[in-house]
Amino acid sequence: MCLVLKFLGCIMLLAATTSTGFLLSHRLSKRRDFLKAFIAFINSVTTNIRYSSADIFTVITSSANSDSLLYFAIDTAQNLPFEAVWKDKIDNIPKHLSLTEADKKLLYEFGTQLGKTDVDGQMKHLELYKISFTKQLSFAEEAIKQKSKLYKSMGFFAGAAIALMMI
Repeated sequence: MCLVLKFLGCIMLLAATTSTGFLLSHRLSKRRDFLKAFIAFINSVTTNIRYSSADIFTVITSSANSDSLLYFAIDTAQNLPFEAVWKDKIDNIPKHLSLTEADKKLLYEFGTQLGKTDVDGQMKHLELYKISFTKQLSFAEEAIKQKSKLYKSMGFFAGAAIALMMI
């Protein structure tokens, strides 16, 4: 009976550590998916600024709604400057997206100059940040290539090692 319980415990431990490895691997993919969506968001903002005369709050909200980045949608009833609202939005990005500090800093910097210059200045600003986020996307994809298999394997092998020590 004791051996059966040890065996069941080992199987449960192995399942838990393996699923932890898969979860960590999935977090890398979440970051990549967010960065891809944000690049599409920048393209949408670019189009909205170029072809509409709406204020920056409306442009950001309509772009966020169309690109399923609803945590960037802005309540226009707030009487705060755009930069303060944007900083609050960045501070409240869900942790499950696994953004790095560099990603958050880039997001914050993106919003600090948005809506402060003429259309040509905005187009240049958006192009600069599109390039920067594309670079971050390539870093995220490289991290997936390097670490995804590692997390999965280490989860399994750590569980197997602990299970062997239990037996």
